[in-house]
Amino acid sequence: MMPDVHHPAGHSLYYRKTGSGDTVVLWFHGFGQNHQAFDKLIEANSEGFTHYTFDLFFHGNSVWVGDAAIDKQQWKELIQLFLDQTGIKNFSIVGFSIGCRFAVTLAEQFPDGVLKLIMLAPDGIQFRFWYWFATYPYLCRKLFHRIVTKPAFWNRLLSFLETTRLIDRKLLRFAQRQMDTQQKREQVYNSWVHFRYLKSNVAGLALMADVHKITITLIAGTRDKVVPARLVQILKNQKPVLHYHLLDANHNELIDMSGEHLFKFLRKQ
Repeated sequence: MMPDVHHPAGHSLYYRKTGSGDTVVLWFHGFGQNHQAFDKLIEANSEGFTHYTFDLFFHGNSVWVGDAAIDKQQWKELIQLFLDQTGIKNFSIVGFSIGCRFAVTLAEQFPDGVLKLIMLAPDGIQFRFWYWFATYPYLCRKLFHRIVTKPAFWNRLLSFLETTRLIDRKLLRFAQRQMDTQQKREQVYNSWVHFRYLKSNVAGLALMADVHKITITLIAGTRDKVVPARLVQILKNQKPVLHYHLLDANHNELIDMSGEHLFKFLRKQ
């Protein structure tokens, strides 16, 4: 069953409920995925849990109405509707990659209800120049839009980046795969631009976790070129981060390879 939450402004947030255990976990997938991204982990670890897996906007069945970027207040309102609808009081959160923008913002808005926060290759915490360059300055956003609507322009840009080696070659190949159709390019544009306000920082995250006694787990991949482990390790030294795991994985392998560590942490009292 795929229930949904409807915002008065017309937005809708789709989710799937699995299980009926006492431990509630909310899951937020990465770019190009949907609520099924965690299915293998959840199916192997269903006993004692109730899982809610969400579709991000511009992915799956969730719908964001209008051109305005999603802000933290609107996300809070949607989650409040979800909590009212389900009767949930306390929960843990798991986010992967761009889904961590939603996971961390949720934790910031409802810190008293959060027990544990697990982030796999978290996006939205460290400053990343290319993301800022593509989404914040107005003229750069216009250029970014031109790139996604004009394939010839996009292909010339890729050729330039490959020739000049401004971007790691493996990351460039990843970008090519993620944007090899018009639909995928539009998904990248909509996700990057509309999610840009859902961000945090190391100091703010550490303070929130310390004040509200939220324990945090970070999981990174040694071969991850999208969210490099060195960016995740900056968070590692913060006092509230009690668990850190570095796996021999690239970005796309991280979910499947993190199951043992992830559920060990979720089960820990």
